[in-house]
Amino acid sequence: MFEYLNGIVAFKRPEYSGIDVNGIGYKVYTSLKTYDKISVGEKVKIYIYNYIKEDTFKLVGFLEEGERELFEMLIGVSGVGLSLALAILSTFSMNDLREIVLNEDYKTLKKVPKLGEKKSQQVIIDLKSKIKKLNLLSIEGFEEKSNINLIEDELYLALEALGYSKKEIDKLISPEEIREFTNIEDAIKGVLKKIQKRS
Repeated sequence: MFEYLNGIVAFKRPEYSGIDVNGIGYKVYTSLKTYDKISVGEKVKIYIYNYIKEDTFKLVGFLEEGERELFEMLIGVSGVGLSLALAILSTFSMNDLREIVLNEDYKTLKKVPKLGEKKSQQVIIDLKSKIKKLNLLSIEGFEEKSNINLIEDELYLALEALGYSKKEIDKLISPEEIREFTNIEDAIKGVLKKIQKRS
């Protein structure tokens, strides 16, 4: 099985690209976002998902390991296969999809062709607990807003583990206060100080 390919983009098409590795050409299926980022003649490192189903064996490629992990989550959803998973990743960036799932925004998600409302809701249900753990820090163009969201998510998870409900956490700290923290450790310390003052 392939972990990654390190080679030259021999040609590219919206559905798949040809990656030349030491004279051997590999047909690699990609999302449209990956298609846009690679150029013919460019040397690339493509992380591979080996898609094997019955008599089908396809190589699916990603520029980021996190995107490959997200793809694996998507095809693990009932009714979502290779084509639909790539359509989702072609429509939304990793960070956008993360926000859609965490906000349970199935109306935006169902804009993906052939996804539909029920399947959009299923994707959100299946991915919500998993996607929080996905490391998005390596995404090109990762913005400060995303870092704030990550701190907020981790803070809520940490406080929920201590027995606080979401409603109680909302009363303890506001989104504006969370934006003042640069890392999760400081955020937790800040909230714990507020709890000590109130008690």
